[in-house]
Amino acid sequence: MRRLIPALTLALLSAMLVPVGVASADPQTVPNGPWVQDNQQVRLERLHNYDEMVAALRQITRQTRGRVSLETVGQSNEGRDLYLAKVGTGPVKVLYITQQHGNEPLGTEAALQLLQRAGNGGAGWDAILSRITLLVIPKVNPDGAERFQRENHDPDCSGAFCTPGVGFDVNRWHDPAVAPEANPVPEAAAVQRTAIRYQPQHVVDFHHQGSYVNDDGEMITGSIFWPNHPDAPASAVTLSKQMCVVIDDTLAHYGFAEISQYPGTLPRGIARNSYGIRGAGSVLVELRGDIGQKSSGMLVRTAYITMAALAEAVAEGTVTTQDPARADAIPLRGESVDNPHEE
Repeated sequence: MRRLIPALTLALLSAMLVPVGVASADPQTVPNGPWVQDNQQVRLERLHNYDEMVAALRQITRQTRGRVSLETVGQSNEGRDLYLAKVGTGPVKVLYITQQHGNEPLGTEAALQLLQRAGNGGAGWDAILSRITLLVIPKVNPDGAERFQRENHDPDCSGAFCTPGVGFDVNRWHDPAVAPEANPVPEAAAVQRTAIRYQPQHVVDFHHQGSYVNDDGEMITGSIFWPNHPDAPASAVTLSKQMCVVIDDTLAHYGFAEISQYPGTLPRGIARNSYGIRGAGSVLVELRGDIGQKSSGMLVRTAYITMAALAEAVAEGTVTTQDPARADAIPLRGESVDNPHEE
C-alpha cells in the first residue's frame, strides 16, 4: 500500500484554481482563518458551492456504484442538508471534517477528490478500505460558505461564540457536555451525532490560517496540533500526536510542504479538543491562508495527501508505532507575515 500516496499525488497536479477578486476580513483578527485577505485573488466559481458539492457527491455515488454512500446527518440553520459520505467496510472508523468556517474551503475540495479516488478503488485503496471505513462530512457550514463568512448564518444568535447579527462560530460548539439536542448550533450538533453514532477512532478537522514563516523565513504550508484540554485522556493525546507524526513525516517528502505546530487553545468546544475528550485521536490541520492562484492547487494537494496518507497508515497499523514525543519536536508556527506581533 505504500505506493498509494505517490500515485495519487500525481493525479492532483492539475488541481489549480484560477483567480478573480474577492474581499475578506483581516485574517489575523481571529484564529483558524480566513484563507484570503482583501488584496488576494481567488476565483470562487472554481470551488464547489453547496449545490455543486451535493451534485458532485451524488455523482460520486453513481460513478462508484454505491461504494461511496451518502446519508443526511442534519440540517444547517437555513435548512440545507448536511451530508456524511461513507466508503469502506473496515472496522476502524476515520472521520474527516471540512469547512466548519465557511470562508475556509480547500479541505472540501480535497475531500471530494478523496471520495472519488477511494470510491473507484485501485492504487491500494481496496486493501485500505477493507480495514477502515472513511467518514467524511464536507462543508459542515454551508450557510457560511454561501456567504463566504467564518460563522454560520444565525443573525439572531446570542451568547458564547456568537457574532451578533451574523452567527455562531461552529468550531466552538462540540463540547461533549452539550448534548446534540441542546446544541444551539445545528451544524456542530450534526457532527456530534455522527461521532456518537459511529465512534470514530480518528478525527481530523481541516481549516485555514493566515500566512506564517518559520525561523528560516520559509512560508508555512500548514500547521497541525492535537488535543491539549486537560480532560482529554492520555491515550487520546498519544494517538493524536502519533497521527501528527504521520502527517508531518509524509509531507516532509514533498518540496511544497512546510509544516509547523499550531498554537492551540483550550476551549472544550473546539473539535480538536472535543473529540479528543471523547477518546479519539483528534487532529487539527490548518492550511496556509493569504493565498493566490498557484498556492490554491498546492494546498488542495497538501490536504488530499494528508487525508490519503493518514488513511493508509491507519489501515496498515503504522500510526500506533510512531513515537508521540516526535510531535512535540515539530517546529512552532513562527511569525505572521502580515502582523509579526500577533501572538
